[in-house]
Amino acid sequence: MSLQSDRSNFLVCTVGGSPEPIVKALTRWRPVRVCFVPTALTKRSIENDSVDPGGKTTPSILAAAKAADFPLDAGRYDIHELSDGEDLALCLTELQRLTGDVERWVKRDGHFRVVVDFTGGTKCMSAAVSLHASRWPCVFSYVGGAQRTKDGVGVVESGHERVVQQVNPWDALGYRTVEDYIVLFDQHAFLAAANIASVTMRRMEVQERKRELAVLEQLAKALDAWDRFDHMTSRNRLEIVTRSRNDLCAVLGRPRGDHVLARVKQLAEHLGRLAQAAPPTRHHVLDLLANAKRRKDEGRFDDAVARLYRAIEAIAQVALKEGHGVESTEKVPLERVPESLRATWASRADEGVVALGLQDAYALLANLNDPVGQKFGEKGLNGATSPLTARNRSILAHGFDRVSANTFDSLWASALALAETTDTDLPSLPVLDESLRGDQ
Repeated sequence: MSLQSDRSNFLVCTVGGSPEPIVKALTRWRPVRVCFVPTALTKRSIENDSVDPGGKTTPSILAAAKAADFPLDAGRYDIHELSDGEDLALCLTELQRLTGDVERWVKRDGHFRVVVDFTGGTKCMSAAVSLHASRWPCVFSYVGGAQRTKDGVGVVESGHERVVQQVNPWDALGYRTVEDYIVLFDQHAFLAAANIASVTMRRMEVQERKRELAVLEQLAKALDAWDRFDHMTSRNRLEIVTRSRNDLCAVLGRPRGDHVLARVKQLAEHLGRLAQAAPPTRHHVLDLLANAKRRKDEGRFDDAVARLYRAIEAIAQVALKEGHGVESTEKVPLERVPESLRATWASRADEGVVALGLQDAYALLANLNDPVGQKFGEKGLNGATSPLTARNRSILAHGFDRVSANTFDSLWASALALAETTDTDLPSLPVLDESLRGDQ
């Protein structure tokens, strides 16, 4: 089935001084609806014949279309007049009013398509409609011809017009989406990056481009799930990315694609270890620390410190579980508690077990002569001036204070020391912008 008959086309076309290219576009695309975009100088040519000083009559666009067996009644077309065909900024501003019509047309269903023909009008008009429509879900059309005046460099000779381009700008300008995606991705705005890839993909027609954007969408959604501690979903989406390695390398380039895939493999292995181990484990601690670092990179220090607090608490829980057989700090048997603490905690025990908070867990470790508990005290985390108190005063905890960068830095250094790790050991993200990549 031909392109013009299998779709309900809405044709937007700029109008110049010659009706022939517009009539050619009309008969080529056979639109259900048309929006003519003229200026005051060319508006008359749409509906009215013109007569030159020599008495020669030039039929209107509608008359010429009817003669070409494409009659267009008044209910099927609109006229969107531009104030000045030589003012690019003004043309762009006035074309914005068409965006709503375009979006409503394509939202009807997949058979409704917008075609933008920029053949007629001034060069400024053609540039404006091309720039503005590059964000529309549409097809670009241009009418040229095999024979031109002035030895092939003038205008197309009447009767020799033909549609020489059928381009979906979302296919041709897909690199813009990738550039926007990379900026959002490297800012950790994963959901926004996934959405921009998804929206563009739906508007594209070339299947290879669709697949390339689909893998970018999966990559961003995988990391969005990781940010939300949805580790299984993240791992499953990363597996899809790995299976689509050729498409990823096609859209990002081979060196950058290989770099991303190497990081994806490392992250998938980390997520696999999380899935296999019953919490708490060291992998859960590292995951919390990595999440805290991402929030810090975004300047969200309250969120970052909330995660650091949980990571420091988890470090104690891992030490108690792996070093002393205490499976859960929610139910610690009193008989497992040293005598020096047992009398203090007995009053809050319930059926012989006691629940421990962060400070309690480290106090227990210190009384068990565990090095993690001792290091906690050495870092000054158990005193009245402990930076942990800043978390308690945070608006995300029990107060209304804003956490500072200095507080984060202090807790960050303590958390790394307690976990006996460095930030380079943490699971990390790929960086897509090569200018930001460095040694990562």
